[in-house]
Amino acid sequence: MTSASGSTAATPPASGPDDRWLRPALPVAACVLLVSALAHVRVPLLPDIGDDLSMSPSALGIAVTLFGLGRLALDLPAGNLADRFHPMRLMATSALVMGAGSALLAGAAHQAAVMTAFLLLGAASATANTTGMTSLTGAAPAHRRGSAMAMYSGCLLAGQALGPSLSGLVAGLTDWRVAAMSGAAMGLVVAAVGLSWRHGRPGSGRRGARRGATTGPPLSALERGVVYAVGFGVFLTVGAMPQTLVPLIGAAELDLGVSLIGAAIGVGGAARVVGALTAGAISDGVSRRAALVPCLVLQLLGVALLVADAGAAVWLAAVVLLSLGASAHAVAATVLADRVDPAHLGRSLGRYRFFADVGLVGGPLVAAVVYDHAGRVAAVGAITAILVVITVAAVALVPETRSRRSGSRSADGSD
Repeated sequence: MTSASGSTAATPPASGPDDRWLRPALPVAACVLLVSALAHVRVPLLPDIGDDLSMSPSALGIAVTLFGLGRLALDLPAGNLADRFHPMRLMATSALVMGAGSALLAGAAHQAAVMTAFLLLGAASATANTTGMTSLTGAAPAHRRGSAMAMYSGCLLAGQALGPSLSGLVAGLTDWRVAAMSGAAMGLVVAAVGLSWRHGRPGSGRRGARRGATTGPPLSALERGVVYAVGFGVFLTVGAMPQTLVPLIGAAELDLGVSLIGAAIGVGGAARVVGALTAGAISDGVSRRAALVPCLVLQLLGVALLVADAGAAVWLAAVVLLSLGASAHAVAATVLADRVDPAHLGRSLGRYRFFADVGLVGGPLVAAVVYDHAGRVAAVGAITAILVVITVAAVALVPETRSRRSGSRSADGSD
């Protein structure tokens, strides 16, 4: 493991060499955005799928949970693949599988087909997300790592805003099956572009070649566990709220149509992009903790707002706040990337995403079942209590991992 002093010695001395990682990373970033959009086409369609196929909120929660299980199944293998293979090939494969899942969803005549489609979408999502995170973060020097993670998160979240907004619009003009089929067509296009790409790989394969150095000793087992818990909490919130309860509350309690629900989730996605870019700048320019703690607090406040039955305005405000706070996931991953062997970055981030995806699996199931049987207050209260524990633990135990010299280089403009 490279020491802190070794890390700073390996840092390029001028802005030109530092920025050479950016240009070859852009195609991967674009794929992250498009594949993310494909994965989230399904979100505003949940109420219409339920009505058409007579699926209860609990059944829809199980479908969303299967999306998370698909991700869990591929998180660890995807990390190993990201250390070995060209990211554009992995992105193309992910898009192809997502296209197949979207086509299956569009033609679903019963609940089993919906469940299978969600499982395929989740598996492809895990491969694309781990590949993108590893490739973009690994390509950047240590003092640009927060910005690289912000690029990854910004593209991921822009896709999460674009997918529901477009599918909600298409479903409002036609029906949910046409919206799902549009995702299938988009998957084929992305797969064709990715498979035909011939440029070099940014920060992937060859056991960490061209990857930035570490900034200090490895995290302790306790510190690593709390970092994993942050990822778990963010994904738990995403699965339970925007992917499950937000559309169900909007339809059942606020009488909103699929187009308005999709637009609200899109606004939340835009807020997540803003949060990601802001968190990345603070992470590199000030400190990792200065970015992490406010994100955790915003997420907690956003979820807690949904306890109140205060109408559509508060519902939308909650979506925006919890979306801004979701960038805690990217900052926590940056903390982990600061302190792992560059040759095994994909494997380490794959483990991080595995624990995070446990939250994505549990969140929809817990939220939907509790909402179905005990109501909104009980469902939101359960998620809020979990987030309180994680936030307190992170504030107390997650260390600062940005190297001092990296920070001073950024501050004085010499980077």
